[in-house]
Amino acid sequence: MIPAVLFGLAVWFLVPASTTARQRALFGGQESTGRLNLAVVAAALTPVAAFVMLGLPLGPLIGLGLAPVVHRSMSRLETAAARRRSAQIAAQLPTALDLMVAALEVGRPPVTAFALAAEATADPLGSELGLVAGRLAIAGDSEAVWRTLATDRSLAPVGRAFRRAASSGMPVAHVVSGVADDLRRERRAARRERSRKVAVRTAAPLGACFLPAFFLIGIVPTIIATFRSFSF
Repeated sequence: MIPAVLFGLAVWFLVPASTTARQRALFGGQESTGRLNLAVVAAALTPVAAFVMLGLPLGPLIGLGLAPVVHRSMSRLETAAARRRSAQIAAQLPTALDLMVAALEVGRPPVTAFALAAEATADPLGSELGLVAGRLAIAGDSEAVWRTLATDRSLAPVGRAFRRAASSGMPVAHVVSGVADDLRRERRAARRERSRKVAVRTAAPLGACFLPAFFLIGIVPTIIATFRSFSF
């Protein structure tokens, strides 16, 4: 019974997402929350694995105790991966916007600009731009695509730029170019802030490293000379 349960859970977790999920990604719909994430699956399988390895009654007890630890550890791994992905997209986005601006300035429509930028940009941003191009190609209302894109954490500046250009009548290439410049300025400011924080954080460790040398070179000879000056 237990091996069958483990096999079923493994198949459920490892089988790729359905075409419905892929359609949601293409059309910009909300993802279903019915499927558990990796941290929940790992935590749920921990008592079962402990039971298989250790048996009754020790296995389930140890598994239940370890389940929160496993969930917390896996959640941290997922969070770190999401942060790395967001950082990669943020680093790629200004250059990708420059490519889109070049396409828009020669009269290409937004769907073509997104498709060309997606082809020239590596993942993870390339795949995201490709999805946007797919939505634009099949959507009857581009405003709905921009509205959905404006809620995306990584591509929100792009969605807001296209919405602003559509509502104000400004050339979209000019608006997108301004967004690319703003993103570059924000990245430079963020790098300066990180450098400042690193300098502050390293001040105390460096001081602790130099303190023994200062004590041996400056304090100890003074103490020795003071004792030698005494006559007994």
